[in-house]
Parts: sequence; structure tokens; C-alpha cells
Amino acid sequence: MLSKIDVQKFHTLIETNALINTNYGDLNSLLTHILGSATRLCEGEASSILLVNKETQELHFEILLGGAVDEAKHFTFKMGEGIAGWVALHNRSIIITDADKDELHNYDILKVLNFNPKTVLAVPMRVKDECIGVIELINKKGGKTFNDEDLEWLEIFATQAGIAVVNARSMEKAHDKIQQLLHEQVNTGLGNRTIIAKSPVILEKLKIIERVAKTDSSVLLLGESGVGKEIFAEQIHFQSSRSGKPFVKVNCAAIPEGLLESEFFGHVKGAFTSAISSRHGRFELADKGTIFLDEIAELPLALQAKLLRVIQEKSFEKVGSDSTITVDVRILAATNRDIEKQVEEGAFRSDLYYRLNVFPIYIPPLRQRLEDISDLAEFFLNKNIKETKNFL
Repeated sequence: MLSKIDVQKFHTLIETNALINTNYGDLNSLLTHILGSATRLCEGEASSILLVNKETQELHFEILLGGAVDEAKHFTFKMGEGIAGWVALHNRSIIITDADKDELHNYDILKVLNFNPKTVLAVPMRVKDECIGVIELINKKGGKTFNDEDLEWLEIFATQAGIAVVNARSMEKAHDKIQQLLHEQVNTGLGNRTIIAKSPVILEKLKIIERVAKTDSSVLLLGESGVGKEIFAEQIHFQSSRSGKPFVKVNCAAIPEGLLESEFFGHVKGAFTSAISSRHGRFELADKGTIFLDEIAELPLALQAKLLRVIQEKSFEKVGSDSTITVDVRILAATNRDIEKQVEEGAFRSDLYYRLNVFPIYIPPLRQRLEDISDLAEFFLNKNIKETKNFL
């Protein structure tokens, strides 16, 4: 039969797994939760999580609880140095029951900081058998001496911490890729694209676009996937008074939900552990210009509320900041969904819908304007011939 403390440990593990699967943004808080739980359940007085820098082969303190926290944050040490360094180098756990008599402690950062532990438990944070960090628990003289059962539990917590770090790093790589794509999408000569059409319905749409471009009204472009909503949005921007300013495209369906707020509004350095520098969001990049929100119906409700505030107040805060940023941005949006039905079902905010739907424009599919097929076919044929000649 499980003891009360074992039941607590299992419940804590389940709770932590749930946090890992839902909390992608704030690695610092997640690691602090894991370390705090491990320290409490293994009866440690102080503890730390150290991460390995693969390039420099050094360790640094990422999270510290108890002890000389402020002083330790400034220290780094090489693989093999001290207790944690030994664990990282050999990728093995260790229990030290009398630190005063252990030679590893003579070179340990704990001695430099005058923490003077009596017993130390240190385990590697492994990902695919690679040590990416170390969790270390410490007790002073008179405290509990760690045992093999504590080691087994701490190794489980270390596995969770490793997963959390890998998830955060993967998110940061995805964030970097999105930022790269974003910069490629800002003012890349997209105004040179033309709309090939002679059908009355499209010619009428172009006249409407010419008129609406001269205003600052929000426009909601409706129609099936592939009808050219993005090109129509470009035409609105490049025929407007904002044509010399940024045109920023956002595919709301292509950005992971955990990154959406940061992508829209940016973040400050230190907003979360992987935020190693401050970044501009897309609304800030689009200041004085136009932002095109494609697949707007895919936005989660929480972000819909924040988008509504930007439209109403023309201001927002970066993730991790209390400072308000004011922007002047024209909003164009598009969707291939029945957005009115989503409003009725509660999946899309009605107040946001009415703000975006100031000037709705429906783009019909090609099957409803068959007279455009011949001109489109000729255009693509000539384009392919030109590209083939250039290649040869």
C-alpha cells in the first residue's frame, strides 16, 4: 500500500505532466514548479537546476531555491567541475552523504558560496540519453540524509524538467522561423502582383476595392480557399495612402496557439526563460501601414479579446511588459469559413466580427466566373515560357 507521501508524489507528477503539456511560454515558472515540488517531496533545504551550454561545455544556474541565490546566478563552471559538473560529464546520478569528506565538494561551487552542505543529491536531466542539465538537492548538517528512494523520485522529476526545456527550445526555434518569415513578408514588392480578370463580377470587385482603399475602414474578405483574398488585400493596401508603409501578413492558422500573443504584440527580454531578447510584434511592425489577418476565424477567443482592444484603443502591451504601445494600423482580414455561423455558435466574438466587418467583400470562386479562365491560362502559359527561357 502506498504511503501518504508516495500518493503526494504521484499526484504531483500528474499535475506537472499536465503543466508541461499546456504551458509552452513560461519555462521559468514551469522549472520552478518542478524544482519546488522535488525539493519539498524529497525534503531538501535548498535546490537548483543547472543547464548545460553545449557550445562552451559549461553549466550555469537556471533556477535556485534557498541558499545563496543571488550570488550563484553569476557563476558558471565547466563539465566535470564540482558535484553537478561531475554528474553532467558522466551523465550519472550521485548521492553524497558527507560532503566534507568528499573530494568533489572541494571543487564545488557550493563551497565557494559557503553553503556548506552535509548531504547532496544530484541527478542528470536526460533527453534521448543526453545530459542537458542537472538537478541538485542539498541539506545542511542536521538535516535529512538523502537515500536511494529520493534519487529514484528525483530522476523522474529530472525527466520532466528535461522535457520542459526541450519543448521551450523547440518553441523558440519555431518562433525564430516565424520571425524570419515575417520579415520576408513585410514590403517585398507584393504590389506588383496583378489580378487577371475580365468577368463583370471581378471588375466590379476591383471598382469597390479602388473606392474602399481610399478609406481607413476595416475590410473583411470572404471566399473559399484559393480565390485570391490575399491578392485583393494587397491591392487595397497598395492603392491606399499607406502604400509606402509596411504591409504585414499574418496567417492566423499557421502560428502555434502558444506563440500567437507574442507574434501579434511582441515580448520583452526575460518575459519567459527562452526570451533572450526583446522582439517586435506584427502590429508594431505594421505601424502606419496595414496588417492582413488571414484565416481570422481560427483565432482563439482569448486573443480575439485582445485584438478587439487594439482595434478600439489602438494600443497594446508586449508580453512581459506593463508599458502601453500605441499604433496606427489599418486592419484587413480574411476567412474561408462561415464566420456568421461561428458568431452564432459562440466560437467568434460578435463585437470583434462587427468591428472587422465594416466593409465585407465576397470573392467568388473561378467556377462562378468561367470567362476568366482563358485569360488566366494565357497568363500562366506566358509566365512559364518566360521562366523556361531564363532557365535555359
